Amino acid sequence: MSADRGFYIESLILTGPGKADAKLAFSDGLNVVSGASDTGKSYALSCIDYAFGASKPPESIPEGAGYDVVVLSVIARRTKEKYVFERGLAGGDFKFSHFDEKSALIDETVLSAKHSPTDPNTLSGVLLGLCDLYGKQIRTNKQGKRRTLSFRDIAFLALVDEERIIAKRSPQLSGSPVEKTSESEAFRLLVTGIESGVAHAIPSKKQTLGVEAKLELIGSMITEAEARFSTTGVNRETLETELTVLETIRTTALCEYEGARLKIASLETELAQQAQAMRQTRARQQVVKGLTNRFTLLDRHYLADTARLQAIEESGKLFEALPSKPCPLCGAAPEQQHPHDQFQPGNVESSARAETLKIGKLRADLGEVLKELADEDAELELQVGKAKAELDRIQAMVQNELMPRVKESAATLQAQTGRRDLLIQAKGVLSQLENFRAHETQLLPATTESPTAPTPVTTSPTTGEMDSFANSVQKILESWNCPDVGRVVFSEDDQDLVISGQSRISHGKGVRALTCAAFTVGLLKHCRTNQLPHPSVVLLDSPLVAYREPDSDSEDAEDQKLRKSGVKEAFYLSLARGDANGQVIVFENEDPPDDMNGLFTIIHFSRSASGRYGFFPV
Repeated sequence: MSADRGFYIESLILTGPGKADAKLAFSDGLNVVSGASDTGKSYALSCIDYAFGASKPPESIPEGAGYDVVVLSVIARRTKEKYVFERGLAGGDFKFSHFDEKSALIDETVLSAKHSPTDPNTLSGVLLGLCDLYGKQIRTNKQGKRRTLSFRDIAFLALVDEERIIAKRSPQLSGSPVEKTSESEAFRLLVTGIESGVAHAIPSKKQTLGVEAKLELIGSMITEAEARFSTTGVNRETLETELTVLETIRTTALCEYEGARLKIASLETELAQQAQAMRQTRARQQVVKGLTNRFTLLDRHYLADTARLQAIEESGKLFEALPSKPCPLCGAAPEQQHPHDQFQPGNVESSARAETLKIGKLRADLGEVLKELADEDAELELQVGKAKAELDRIQAMVQNELMPRVKESAATLQAQTGRRDLLIQAKGVLSQLENFRAHETQLLPATTESPTAPTPVTTSPTTGEMDSFANSVQKILESWNCPDVGRVVFSEDDQDLVISGQSRISHGKGVRALTCAAFTVGLLKHCRTNQLPHPSVVLLDSPLVAYREPDSDSEDAEDQKLRKSGVKEAFYLSLARGDANGQVIVFENEDPPDDMNGLFTIIHFSRSASGRYGFFPV
């Protein structure tokens, strides 16, 4: 079923460190992103094109400073699974995430941004696979040379920017003479669903002479290559075997070298940590020793104080032992003296004993502290010893075990480099010889083909297929109320539409923009209606260019006629009711008519404090 092919875009997100996400959410069917100039509409379109595999990132704008990743989410029509593509604005490949219809992660990998004719696991391969187009062939020149279709060929037919939409050339062509054949063939592939056939051209006499000259040149190049190979002295039969052996030796040596180098780096880190730990332990030891010295000195003071108190206590006892005598001041006899006014040696003794007990308790506490400091110092000394032993062990391992391994593997690599380079050079010469001989084999039949040989006919669209496409465009233009729409046909000579007998590009830019949009939407409608492969997505930038603010000096009669015929209203109404039969995303300066709110998704950039300012959050 055609409805099962392709996908629709669910969202576009720009992210950056410390930045609020810039996000646009789309629905299947018609989506309109409207607003004034310089609000990020064209930038958003460029981001989608970049996520579709364009080689150049969007041009930098001030509002995009700090944003560095584009994230595009699409929904597969056939399975309803979600495909998320992330790409850095600096370029490179894609991070790809695949989710089922219930948003459960199925797979996560990296996809190459470059198309591959043999590997479907690229961005182009995944998107073409969703459209049933992977592996299709298109011609690239009139001689019949072919290549596989890339999604960039299809994206060109589905995404139209504001410059192309008014260009004076066919919508399917970029203007490059080199790409004209492949662009036309990609368009024909979508119109017909049939890939390009093989074409054989019979060479003329002049071409045959040219081929003979090429053969002569190739012959001389083969002779020269053979001479260069002989100077290498390499045996052709054993070259691959010898190179394989050398590569094995080299790989082993590289692994040994890298393993030893990483081990040394790890040990150096450990060495630094051990040295730091030992320095910290030494520093604590110095603190402990300083405290021990100070507390030892304090203990000595306590001992000296105790000795003085003991002397005082002994002196008191001596005073008590002395006989009583008359007072030396007043001469009073001992029995006539007042005891309470006399000196009492016993009081001195008791005070000295009390102070001695107090100092004893302090000394006991100090002794505990000194013991703890001594134990800590011993433990720290043990830690220093262990750290030093570990340092010596690591240094010995580096010097005696790892460094010899590094030197040995480096010497092995150096010894093999010269011979390996010679073998690689010889292999390159052999590869050139194979290419020259293959080219020679391809050219030889051209010198012997008969000029009367038949030429196979290439497959090309029938008149009915092109008429069907042109009819789809005609219906689209009619549904848009485009004035003076007669019969629409596709001109093989001009590779463009002829509308009412007049070439499409002969009209003014307003009609060119509208008919280019009809060409693109008509191709989508034709493919979906006839169950032909197509992404089922169309993106248009400024298709209603004639409806911008009118300039009386530049607006021509055609633009005025378009304005009066109600094209704008009919354009949105037609796409809103599904005439395109797929997803259409329109980027336009002016808003759709107010009475159409609710019929389709509208994202308005206000460029003011009210509503959404633009693509980037303010």
